[in-house]
Amino acid sequence: SEAGKNLSLKLTLPIAAVAGFSIKAASDAEEIRSKFATVFKAVGADAEKVSQDLAENFGLSSVKSKELLADTGDLLTGFGFTGKAALSLAEKTNKLAVDLASFTNFSGGAEGASKALTKALLGERESVKSLGIAILDKDVKEKVALLRSKGMKFASDRQAKAEATLLIAIEQSQNAIGDYERTKES
Repeated sequence: SEAGKNLSLKLTLPIAAVAGFSIKAASDAEEIRSKFATVFKAVGADAEKVSQDLAENFGLSSVKSKELLADTGDLLTGFGFTGKAALSLAEKTNKLAVDLASFTNFSGGAEGASKALTKALLGERESVKSLGIAILDKDVKEKVALLRSKGMKFASDRQAKAEATLLIAIEQSQNAIGDYERTKES
């Protein structure tokens, strides 16, 4: 009957759409896990702990925490950072990203804040202005000199600049740090 066909179509099409979405989501999650494992292969157990902490204490899903860490870590290892150094910076960057996104009600959320901060670590500092952070080249050079005078060693000039940039971003974000924890119930 016509009524039966219509009812069948009205039920079958949405079910098929949901199934297709679920398959894509599962596929995306598997790709993220694979990227995460590849980027942090030298520090796998530590990376899992960092991912779990980010998920449990910063309101991200397990998959999203791995995605943000892997995206940041991939760019950093591409610039010569060791797995350990990339994991450390990725952890600090993404915790700050969650707090900044919460504090500023950033339209791009934690993911957008993470991308902006990661770009800043690599020298593209324009995008962090939308997070309330302004970092000049001279600020970075001064911070690198200060860190070196305190005995810090860096594998490369690029790593020194990334570390200095993150420290400056943290210094400029004192009001935002801890905001996710303070406001997660609201």
